[in-house]
Amino acid sequence: MTFEHLTQLQPGTEITVANNAFSCGGRAVITLEGADRRFWVFNTDGGMLSIAPNDGEIILFQEIDEEVEPEGEMVLFRNKEYEFSYEDVGSISEGEGKFAGEIEDQVTIADYEAEDGEVVRIVTNQNTGDSLAYLGNTVVEDDVQAV
Repeated sequence: MTFEHLTQLQPGTEITVANNAFSCGGRAVITLEGADRRFWVFNTDGGMLSIAPNDGEIILFQEIDEEVEPEGEMVLFRNKEYEFSYEDVGSISEGEGKFAGEIEDQVTIADYEAEDGEVVRIVTNQNTGDSLAYLGNTVVEDDVQAV
């Protein structure tokens, strides 16, 4: 699927990502402070597909059920070190179906990357104080297929 198709995914759409079934339960558009937009498509099982068209980046995340706390510039998760790699602030500008948060909520995004490219993302809703942690890997457009 192209980035254009990915950014238009709607709740109820069935796709495969890296040969795994993915059922779109909701989507949110995050508008960052610099006006760049991120598209988050939520799987009905708690995962998320993060799409950054301007960066040419797609990351498939699974929600982490345990608490993940940064220690300085790193996160230690399952005996693996993840170094700080990215942070940004934005707001939820659009949303459909089930997604984390409400329209206009402010969110902070912090990514930590391991040497093998695996990413821990911590998303904090500034309006509620709630934090969610995700573990993800980069995929390419060809890894995402319509069913």
